[in-house]
Amino acid sequence: MLSNKSQFILSKIGIPLFGDSNKHQSNDETRIFFFKKDNILTLHANSVDDYSEKEMKLLEAIVDSIRGPSASATMGAFLTSNKQPIEIRQFSEGENLKAIIIFSSSIESSISFNAITSPSLEQMLIDSNLKKTLWQKLKPLQAT
Repeated sequence: MLSNKSQFILSKIGIPLFGDSNKHQSNDETRIFFFKKDNILTLHANSVDDYSEKEMKLLEAIVDSIRGPSASATMGAFLTSNKQPIEIRQFSEGENLKAIIIFSSSIESSISFNAITSPSLEQMLIDSNLKKTLWQKLKPLQAT
């Protein structure tokens, strides 16, 4: 145990005594969050639980526009090494995915499969032209 004087000196020069328990990932790891409904998978840099109501409605509308209303949604997160990209089999569990949409440019480099890249939901709520761009990418999937 350090003395109060040592603790004070260390805190003044910016050396923390205790690390944040929420920051358990190292610099070479990325946390990727996913939202999957039926055969549509979306990948996010932030938890879907943290989205505003408007962002969730937009996400649901995007997914519903290219899939049937048959399955319930699942969501989660996992940690991946920046040295080894994520593979499709980590999500699909043997089923065929109709579409994979990435809503964050910060996680694109961690993906090793073809996916539709999109601006964040927040950006699309601000600029409706971004929604049109995404819709052009999704339109061919609507017929299948």
